[in-house]
Amino acid sequence: MTRSLQGRLSVGLSMAIVCMGLLAGLASFWLAFDEAQEYQDASLRQIAVLIPPEHWPTVEKPVATPLDVDPDARIVVQALTTSQPLTAPLLKLPIHLSGGFHTVDVAGQNWRVFVRRVAPGKKLAVAQSTDVRSDAAFDSALRTLMPLLLLVPLLIVFARYLVLRSLAPVHALAQAADAQNAGYPEPLPASEVPEEIAPFLRAINRLLERVKLLMTQQRRFVADAAHELRTPLTALSLQAQNLERAESLAECKQRLLPLKSGLERSRHLLDQLLSLARQQAAEAAHQPVDLAAIARLVVEDLHPLAEQKNLDFGLELQGALWVEGTEAALRSLLRNAVDNALRYSPENGEVTIRIHSDGEEGIVEVIDSGPGIPSEESHRVFDAFYRLPDSAEGGSGLGLTIARHIADQLGGQITLSSRSDRQGLVFMYRQRLVTSPFLES
Repeated sequence: MTRSLQGRLSVGLSMAIVCMGLLAGLASFWLAFDEAQEYQDASLRQIAVLIPPEHWPTVEKPVATPLDVDPDARIVVQALTTSQPLTAPLLKLPIHLSGGFHTVDVAGQNWRVFVRRVAPGKKLAVAQSTDVRSDAAFDSALRTLMPLLLLVPLLIVFARYLVLRSLAPVHALAQAADAQNAGYPEPLPASEVPEEIAPFLRAINRLLERVKLLMTQQRRFVADAAHELRTPLTALSLQAQNLERAESLAECKQRLLPLKSGLERSRHLLDQLLSLARQQAAEAAHQPVDLAAIARLVVEDLHPLAEQKNLDFGLELQGALWVEGTEAALRSLLRNAVDNALRYSPENGEVTIRIHSDGEEGIVEVIDSGPGIPSEESHRVFDAFYRLPDSAEGGSGLGLTIARHIADQLGGQITLSSRSDRQGLVFMYRQRLVTSPFLES
């Protein structure tokens, strides 16, 4: 069977038409054949009624030949009598036949006989060969069957034409999709679409809207990334020129410090861009990961940064908490959250990582003593390259973007809120817990 919908509809309808045509033809043939037999019975009865009884041959007045013989229809009319006629009858019919229709075998041939009786001993028989009757009935039934047999091929052609016409909107949609601008896809027209295809088309249009939104975001991201990279590179170029004009070693070392700082910021920005790209393309299989173990690794990685600012950097653990994901993704999520907290917390401040559970969910909290985030900016901080106005830190603006993307991939949720006891921000990530792999084994 072909995989084409058009082919399957055409073949299915053709088979249905042929089967229904054969069934209808057989039914029509049988009904016509039966009706022809009844019509011939009616003819025999009519002939018997039309011959008056005084013309029937009797014993007192015998006739030399039967009353009537039709050579075409082979209808025989003769009287039934117990006396010996002068001439032998054409058919040797039993004289004891009662009134009505009978099928009688005469000399090895079947005859359909109608007997009319008007008085005791006075009967008339009208007979016809069943072979002749069957041939006539078959010819009559065949004439009713032929138009139907000729109509079946026309119905098949018409059905194929209807299928083509019905699927024409689908072909038109395919042409409209092929004509789409790959860079700016638009919803497909739904005005002439059959009702059965409308849900599928609406799903396609929703997908095109998401693709369009994603492409718009990607274009904006590329433009923002180019801008973010151009600014530090321009600054580095100017700092390199200033370094060339240094007249002494001390002045050279002094001008080298901002150059190193600019290189470090550029490296950090590139690391963030690569991390975001890896997370967007990540398709690694998920497995149980211990949040507590991830938190310890992040503390080890970022402890030097906390020491530089003399921060009280602590870790509070409830115990091993297992969630579904990858070690690299969860480590990147927590590292970006802690890195932001360390960067925005003032010197001699504090940053605390707290790992605990709440029902069936594992919770990671990163609590800092920084300036916090205004409520009206709480949603915009997740946009790529967005930084708070008047921010003194030169971050890349990608940390929370990466964290949100990872959370979406893992089925977790990120919320930002202000501290209740003092100034600062609480970064909270929650994800459903899974069974420890050690317990399963």
